[in-house]
Amino acid sequence: MNVRSPYPAIAKAFERIIVDGESITAFDFFQRLEKRGSKRDAEWMRELRMTMGQLIAHGNMPATTSGTTGPPKHFTIPKRDLVASSRLTGTTFNLMPGDRVLHCLPAQYVAGKMMLVRAFALGLDIHFINPRGSVLDNLKVDDRFRFTAMVPLQLHRAIQEDRARVERQFEMILLGGGPASDALLDDIRKLDVQVFQSYGSTETVTHVAIRRINGPAPDDLFTAIGDCHFARDPRGCLVVYTPHLTTKQHVTNDLVELIDDTHFRWLGRIDNVILSGGKKIFPEQLEAKTAGVIPYPHYFTPVPDPVLGQAVMLVLETELPQEQVLPEVMEKLMTLLHPHEWPRRVQALRSIHRTESGKIIRG
Repeated sequence: MNVRSPYPAIAKAFERIIVDGESITAFDFFQRLEKRGSKRDAEWMRELRMTMGQLIAHGNMPATTSGTTGPPKHFTIPKRDLVASSRLTGTTFNLMPGDRVLHCLPAQYVAGKMMLVRAFALGLDIHFINPRGSVLDNLKVDDRFRFTAMVPLQLHRAIQEDRARVERQFEMILLGGGPASDALLDDIRKLDVQVFQSYGSTETVTHVAIRRINGPAPDDLFTAIGDCHFARDPRGCLVVYTPHLTTKQHVTNDLVELIDDTHFRWLGRIDNVILSGGKKIFPEQLEAKTAGVIPYPHYFTPVPDPVLGQAVMLVLETELPQEQVLPEVMEKLMTLLHPHEWPRRVQALRSIHRTESGKIIRG
């Protein structure tokens, strides 16, 4: 028996959009974007207009990978995949036409693009704000949202500014763009908002797995959504199967502990793993412990060691002299990390290399 979808048909997916309660044509929305915005809004509005223009003209969407582990890759996501991914999100989070959602991500990256696409494809009522600065400062106190996607830093800042207001204004928050730190997990453990961490990539058209990271029984494992399922390649890296997309298989560089074909525990990137004294150390797991504790942007990376093969090196971003910050940093690290994880070397840089989206490029 076929159950009729509550969402617009694929052919009509990008014809109309609901913005702040008003249903308008895609072209009318595009024209409004041409007239809207202050100088502060110029950059993110330009990217939003570009995405809108691509959807109107072609129905598909150019996309670019982040470039954290190699040169960025450019490709096009077809209309069918955009709609299929949106419907998978709608089903996963029980989103219905007319549900109010917030767009607070940069539109030049796939997560921001897909929030716009979901509004079209699912008939959601969307509100747009500049992703720079404070989410709460860019909202009215009486705004209410069923669903939004944020990066961890946005949610952490919002909770620090006004925890009660976050609980009033949001029902569900999906976190992406990087692992949630232990400090953030502590912040949201008893937050009266459903918070999920996503796993996905530009190639998989955002999330293919999620885990609830707060509430009475937070999940340690990622669980596949829809008909997605997983395997591991000979390196121990995750292979993602996406029956709903045109490309059905995606080989990743993510090392995982695979529980079964729909559950896994993420360990870190194979590109970043440190093989020290016969043990694997995952920098991302160290950074989850130290984020919010070490008061400087930082990352961990391998360095050659004559005894261990590789040792842990800590790279800090600070304009202060290394000898000035080192005692404070090492004191904190020795209480947070196992002795085997302690950095054998520390390097202080005035500026850490980052991608355009702000992700650290490890040296």
